Amino acid sequence: MPFTPIQTFLGGYLLHLSSSSLLEDTGRVFGISGILNSSLFGTQELWQPSTIVGLLAGPVLSHITGLETYFPGDGLASIAQVSYGRLALAGGLVGFGTRLGSGCTSGHMLCGVSRLSPRSIVATFTFFTTAVLTANISPLSTSSSAVPANRLDKPSSSTIALFITVIAGCKLAYSVLRQTLLNTKTTSRVLRSAPYFLLGLIFSLGLSISGMADPLKVMGFLRFPRLQHFDPSLSMVMLSGVLPNAIHYATIKNKTPRPKFSWESWQIPTRKDIDIKLIIGAVAFGAGWGLVGLCPGPAIVTLAQGFVKLTQDSSFQIDNLGKVTTFMFTTIVAMRISSLVSSK
Repeated sequence: MPFTPIQTFLGGYLLHLSSSSLLEDTGRVFGISGILNSSLFGTQELWQPSTIVGLLAGPVLSHITGLETYFPGDGLASIAQVSYGRLALAGGLVGFGTRLGSGCTSGHMLCGVSRLSPRSIVATFTFFTTAVLTANISPLSTSSSAVPANRLDKPSSSTIALFITVIAGCKLAYSVLRQTLLNTKTTSRVLRSAPYFLLGLIFSLGLSISGMADPLKVMGFLRFPRLQHFDPSLSMVMLSGVLPNAIHYATIKNKTPRPKFSWESWQIPTRKDIDIKLIIGAVAFGAGWGLVGLCPGPAIVTLAQGFVKLTQDSSFQIDNLGKVTTFMFTTIVAMRISSLVSSK
């Protein structure tokens, strides 16, 4: 899979748009593993399942509009080349690690590092290092056509224009929704859930446009320093996602006394201690991530993609859906086990 700097940069910007908007307007962090766990086993606050539904809606919208044909990767096709056993093991490690280590790539890297959180910086360094070691010690056996490479893939001008239009549309849609909510004195629970759904949808599109929903692109980045397989695309997310988030947080942390939405309050993590649970969790997550290149966000998006294809494509192989479901199942089970273990 070739180097896709433009697509990944533009997709990364959508990740920034969704995560920074969630933080400024609601005071919450876009940590998908925590959102997923709380949706299933937590307090059942409406914002969490609304965000998950938004993530699931991304592939549906992409299929209806035909946008999916322009994405620089196919997560289902990549997962089809991975064994059930490897996916089950990876899912277990990812689920256990994200709960014990309090986050994954979205919560720690995209949101935590940008806030200069000591815990997130240590966790990100730990799981990245572990993932790189795992991906090189136990590389995926894939077809030659799917092996990541550093060949440059420049999209056509029309494709670039399409993605920019999508970004502009997302910004406009959320701006209108935000202003509507700010101007409405009383809002129903359903209307209050709308921004979380829309931001989840935008995040989902960001993962797909950037190619980060395809585990082989992630594995290509983790194959460093083997340059014949190294795909530096993920570095573009640092430039268009993490860096803008850092600038955004620096501008609002001392200026905004409370989230813009009146029903919310600041929920930004303030812990600074580095404990053994954080390290062990980050190592476990990094090992699982390095085995298959999947973490909860991309897996949720790929799961939705599988169900869309199942209902729309008569030639779709159900086994492909079974594989991503296996990863999600073991992730969720391991999350629950980790929560029970760490609470004792």
